[in-house]
Amino acid sequence: MVLLQKKKVVIIQATPSGRKALITGMPFFNEFGEVEFVLSYSYEVAELLVIQEYMKELEYEMSLAKEELSLLRKENLIIEGLTIENRSTRVAFETARNAATLDVPVVLYGESGTGKSTMAKVIHNESTRKDGPYIEIDCETTPEAMFERELFGGEFEDKETGLLTLSRGGSLYLKGIDKLSLHLQGKLAKVLKERKYTPTNTETALPLETRLISSSESTLTEAVSEKTFHQDLYYMLHIVPIHLKPLRERKEDLSALITNYLNRYSTAYNTAKKLSDDLFKQLLLLQWDGNISELKNVMERLVVQSPSNIIIIKDLPPEYRKEISEDLSIIHLEGRTLPSILEDVEMKVLRDAQERYRTTTEIAKFLGISQPSVVRKLKKYTDIE
Repeated sequence: MVLLQKKKVVIIQATPSGRKALITGMPFFNEFGEVEFVLSYSYEVAELLVIQEYMKELEYEMSLAKEELSLLRKENLIIEGLTIENRSTRVAFETARNAATLDVPVVLYGESGTGKSTMAKVIHNESTRKDGPYIEIDCETTPEAMFERELFGGEFEDKETGLLTLSRGGSLYLKGIDKLSLHLQGKLAKVLKERKYTPTNTETALPLETRLISSSESTLTEAVSEKTFHQDLYYMLHIVPIHLKPLRERKEDLSALITNYLNRYSTAYNTAKKLSDDLFKQLLLLQWDGNISELKNVMERLVVQSPSNIIIIKDLPPEYRKEISEDLSIIHLEGRTLPSILEDVEMKVLRDAQERYRTTTEIAKFLGISQPSVVRKLKKYTDIE
């Protein structure tokens, strides 16, 4: 066959003893392009199967090692009040941790309840100022006249009560800085530019020895272009911008937080509640406009109000109880073979399990199949996409 085809040939051949052998023939050509020699070698198929099984076991061991490494990395990133499962959250945290040691201003962006205050505390705790004070002021809820007094202090009260003074050697977190009036934005810009401030009704300037961290629900870049935010202040604050996505876009974080708050409130109220699979899926599909604050409220209500230890969809507060069409009903059947339909179902089940469980080992236990099977199936559907 090699002589006829003048190329490498691989076949499976039966031996006189009845065994199967994989035979490979390789041609070697002379200077005239003719086959001068043929090198042939063979393996018993049984030997190849043994090698294949060995490779599968090796692949399984490697996947376990990767999972353990991933878990160890996650354990190193555990912070009270901050869940780091989603890739965008991890990027935000690593950016914050890198910026913390540089002692530069940081602006945190995100909807209300996405964890900006927690991230501000992380930055302070990871910085060289961690042993100094950490003070937070809400720019939106503090009246303008009182804000100036709170920030700078002055002769009308104890000079040490100004927040810039009280936070000396530490960090001052300006929550909702986009809500600050342009007048106060200008004053703050001057302080940052000169690196000193003068308490109200006094003449003695004090050095600025505070690290400023600020947050905003809206993009400051747009506010500058709309002339609702002081341009100089923007350039001085916007050194390291960090964006925190809403909870509805962080399914991995949401899944972990649901379990975390379920366990927390079950312990707090001396009970042992569990979520039905349908309810867990429902919670993952909700919008969570109030983000973590809203999720905490709903989880506490579920634990307190559910009559049985298994919490079901009917236990949801009325405003959250929505009918969801069964996903399987949208699978198109016409003109398709059963294996093709089953592949769609399998892919959906695996994705649902992937949203709920962190590792392929947990997914395998939940689905009642082996961990290598989970790895292969996930890789299969990832490759399809």
